[in-house]
Formats: sequence, structure tokens, C-alpha cells
Amino acid sequence: MPYQPSFDRLLGQTGVVVETIQADRHGTGIVKVMGEFWSAETDWPDPLQPGISVLVVGRVGLRLAVLPEGG
Repeated sequence: MPYQPSFDRLLGQTGVVVETIQADRHGTGIVKVMGEFWSAETDWPDPLQPGISVLVVGRVGLRLAVLPEGG
């Protein structure tokens, strides 16, 4: 199996918001995905509060791009 960078393994994975992520990319928050903590941002129109399940849909530099799971 070829080497896969950590980020590539996170695409499509679910995680949980640990620190609020502001809406419409107006700030970053923290998510926990596969046991690791990552900075994250969202295009979602509402802030994502701690405890919300999220889906990793991409990345922006070293931050994950997330949306609420099922959203």
C-alpha cells in the first residue's frame, strides 16, 4: 500500500467540534478527527458548536474544511 499523508486519510472522515468554528470562514476552531486535533474552518452559514459531528470535506493550507455531518 503506498504512503498516504495524514491529511489524505482524513478526507471523508467524521469528527467532532472541540472549539467553536465561526460561520462562513470568519474564523477557525478545533476539531478532533481520528484521535487527532486539527484547526478547522467551515463554509456553513451558522457557527459549529462543540459536540457537533462534522465531515472533513477538504483543506485550506494546514486547516481542515468541515461541514456538519448530514448538513
